[in-house]
Amino acid sequence: MNLKKMNLLIVDDEPALCRVLAERLNILYGITPDTCHSGEEALAKVAQNTYDVIVLDIEMPGLNGLDTLKQLRQIAPKTQVVMFTGHGSDERRVLAETLGAFNYVDKIDGLSTLAPNIEGAYKLRKALEDTYAAVAMNEYSS
Repeated sequence: MNLKKMNLLIVDDEPALCRVLAERLNILYGITPDTCHSGEEALAKVAQNTYDVIVLDIEMPGLNGLDTLKQLRQIAPKTQVVMFTGHGSDERRVLAETLGAFNYVDKIDGLSTLAPNIEGAYKLRKALEDTYAAVAMNEYSS
């Protein structure tokens, strides 16, 4: 699977963290992720662009990550979301997964845990795309 084709959005209210993650992911995968710093900004970007994977912080001023996730599921249901937080709890993990997050990664675990989750989310996104295409072709040829 060619990860260089991945369309990735990083959403975190800490611009420095977004910049570091974007640089490291560029080195790792050869991609240039988009970044933004609020849930509202993320929803605006998703309305204009198609993303395969979104890395989404939970604790942000304004629209928090969980509320952003709820809205993302409505407007971009195939996009995979990896929650990335420094304020983790079992309750939040269960809520994020119930809302449809691919996974939930604690910032303490860093890129070594986040990167494999981004890869897994991208593979799932592409598998869903292939499945939808196959179903559409079967419907069309019937």
